[in-house]
Amino acid sequence: MKRLIIAGGGFAGFWAAAAAARLRRDSPALASLEILLISRDDRLVIRPRLYEPDPSRMAVPLVPRLEAIGVRFECGEIAAIDVSRATVQCAGASAIPYDRLVLATGSQLARPAGALGAHGFDIDTLAGATALDRHLHALAARPASEGRWTVVIAGGGFTGIELATALPERLHRIAGAAAGARVIVVDLADRIGASLGEGPQPAIREALAAAGIEERTGVTIASADAAGAVLSTGERIECQTLVWTTGMRASPLAARVSARTDGLGRIAVTPELRVTGIDHVFAAGDVAHAAADDVHAILQSCQHAQVTGRFAGYNAAADQADLPQQTYRQPLYTTCLDLGESGAVLTKGWDRTVEAIGQEAKAIKQRINTQLIYPPAEGEAILAAASPSVIDEDVFRRRILNVKSESGRS
Repeated sequence: MKRLIIAGGGFAGFWAAAAAARLRRDSPALASLEILLISRDDRLVIRPRLYEPDPSRMAVPLVPRLEAIGVRFECGEIAAIDVSRATVQCAGASAIPYDRLVLATGSQLARPAGALGAHGFDIDTLAGATALDRHLHALAARPASEGRWTVVIAGGGFTGIELATALPERLHRIAGAAAGARVIVVDLADRIGASLGEGPQPAIREALAAAGIEERTGVTIASADAAGAVLSTGERIECQTLVWTTGMRASPLAARVSARTDGLGRIAVTPELRVTGIDHVFAAGDVAHAAADDVHAILQSCQHAQVTGRFAGYNAAADQADLPQQTYRQPLYTTCLDLGESGAVLTKGWDRTVEAIGQEAKAIKQRINTQLIYPPAEGEAILAAASPSVIDEDVFRRRILNVKSESGRS
C-alpha cells in the first residue's frame, strides 16, 4: 500500500486531499492508496473572515469531511520533514513514512523581530483573532483613559484595510457612540492600499474617509508598550490596542524542504506543482512559488490556495500510478475588498479593473465569505468540487457576479 501525506489542513491542504481522493475513486490503480492529512488543528479555519467580529464562528470541522471522502486525519504539530528519508515527524511522535507528500502548511504573519513584534495582537490565526475580540470587549471594563478606544493597525494592505473599515462599527457596538473611538492605520508606503493598484484606490479613499480612519503613511512603528505606540517620526499615539497586519511569510517548513525560496519564503515548483528538484514532494498554497500565468506568480490568497491544492493533490496521486498530470495555470485573478459600511470593491484581473463597488460589491463579498469559500459537508459534494480546474471568465460571471453566462447557464 502506498501513502500520500498532505501536510497542512488549510484550504490548500483540504482540497489537495479531496482531489487525491477523487482521483483514487476514479482510478483502479489507486484503489489501495492511503491518504493521510496531518494538521495541528482539526478545524478548517476560514482565515479570510478573521477581521470580522466573533471569530469563534470562523471554522468548520475537518474530520467529518475527511472521513466522508476516505481520508485519514492525524492531529499534530509537524516538527520535521526529511525528504531524504521521505518521512514526516510530528512533535512527540514517531516519523511517518510517505511515498508522496503535498506540502500545504500555509503562511504566518510577518511580525517585526524582537520585543516590538511580541507586543500587540493579530488576526492571522483563529487564536489571534479570538484574543483580539476578547481584548476589545474587555476594554469596556477598564477605567476611562486616553487611548482606551484607540486602535493602531500596523499595515495598510488588504487585511489592514478590511480590519480598519470594520472596526468603527464593531467598536461602536462595544463602547457606544460617546466613547470617541479612533482607528489609525500606519504603513510604510505613501498611501494606504498602495499594493492593491490604482483601480480600487478611489473606493478605498472614500471608505477610509467615511469611516473616519486616520492615516500615517511613509512611517513605521518604532516601539510600543501597553499604553501606546511610537512612530518612526517620533510621534507617540496613545492606544491600548495595536494590531499587526504586516503581510505574510511561508511556513518555515518550506525552507526545510527546499533551499530554493523566494522573498516570501515560498519554494520553487514546476508547472505540475512538484517541488523543483524533489520528485516525491509537491507544494500548494502559501508555501509554493507557482506561476499563475506567463507573467505573474500566485499570491498568498485563499483563491490560489484552493486551486493549487486541487492540482497538487491530483498530481501527487496521479504520480503514484504513472497517470498523466495536470499543468497548473490560473490566469484570472480577482479580489473583493470589504470596506465596512461603505460596502466593498470587486476587481478583476492583475491590473485590478473595478467590476463592482458599494453595496453591490458587498453582497458579492458576503456570498464569497459565507458560501463560496466554504467546503461542502457531504462526501459526494466534496469530490464533485475537487476537480483540478480554474475560474475562467464564464465561471467568474456565474459564481462571483451571479449572472447568466453567454451560453445561457445560470
